Amino acid sequence: MVRLRSALQRRSAFTLIELLVVIAIIAILIGLLLPAVQKVREAAARIKCGNNLKQFGLGAHNYHDTNGKFPPAVQLALPPGNGTNDMVSIYRTSGPVFGPNWAIFLLPFIEQGNLYNQYSASINNYLLSNGSDQSWRNIRTATIPIFLCPSDSGNNVPFALNGGNWARGNYAANAGPGWLHYALGSASYPVNYNGTNYSSGGPFGVNYGAKFTDITDGTSNTVLFNEVRIGLNASDRRGVWAMGVAGSSLTAANAIGDCTVPNDMNEYSDDIEDCNAARSAQRLGNSGMGKLQMGCSNDNLPNNWPNWQAQARSRHANGVNLCLCDGSVRFITNGVDQITWFLLNSRNDGVPVPNY
Repeated sequence: MVRLRSALQRRSAFTLIELLVVIAIIAILIGLLLPAVQKVREAAARIKCGNNLKQFGLGAHNYHDTNGKFPPAVQLALPPGNGTNDMVSIYRTSGPVFGPNWAIFLLPFIEQGNLYNQYSASINNYLLSNGSDQSWRNIRTATIPIFLCPSDSGNNVPFALNGGNWARGNYAANAGPGWLHYALGSASYPVNYNGTNYSSGGPFGVNYGAKFTDITDGTSNTVLFNEVRIGLNASDRRGVWAMGVAGSSLTAANAIGDCTVPNDMNEYSDDIEDCNAARSAQRLGNSGMGKLQMGCSNDNLPNNWPNWQAQARSRHANGVNLCLCDGSVRFITNGVDQITWFLLNSRNDGVPVPNY
């Protein structure tokens, strides 16, 4: 009897093999569970991002109700001729200085009126001073949660150039699928696709915000806001909410040239200032940024003209969120046809948008 009880006591412990089997089973279960958890987190992040865009859409509509038009993409004091080389150079942050952008003007309409009021005198004085009053730029350091997509990273690394400490953001006004330096006022750059010219005006332009009546393609067929990604490092100006240049808080020319569709992988897609500095800081060669869906260049154009072309980008799986001019939010995949993407970003091309 004693021997039997002793044998039963010894058999109550796990053997090493049994422990290894249990550990293996637990590891398999965790491996099966983690992707599901990650998918749930990403779905929640995408919904949160869409809600942010919805708030921008509502804010833009409220701004329109108050002012009879959308805010300008960016203000430029005493701009030169539309589409000229001087118009290109004015976007350089080292040249003639730009003024407040759409995001700043929307602050009172997205429950950030107190922040706006701190700098309202300088904001209102920028054009009156012919651009000499730049005190409004002190607003650049403010981190505003609604400007940040939870799927992206890098919002803790401010943009370090042009005065430094520019806070990050993930949303951009649509300045149209044509070149940004042609977007002065309500002008539209004609783009040729397969022998047909299409107008490429956006709902936002330099010193211009469209009226609903200017959106002749229909508010449900025209992008109002796109997503953009935060730059890869402190030298990368993409994803800066208060900086009114392409890639920072504007998308433009994002369906022409080598800037083709959302999250394109073309190495030189975005034409932005200091791209080479960002590339060097990231230690990427000429085949690195494109693979990261963050391709850019500032040296492949005559006279080194930057800040006039930038694509919609996000870290969501296979696409980006966007807000249409009617205030609705949609998700569009990276596989959208380039011509469809062009038509969606143009307010006045006069062509029905295909199904997407």
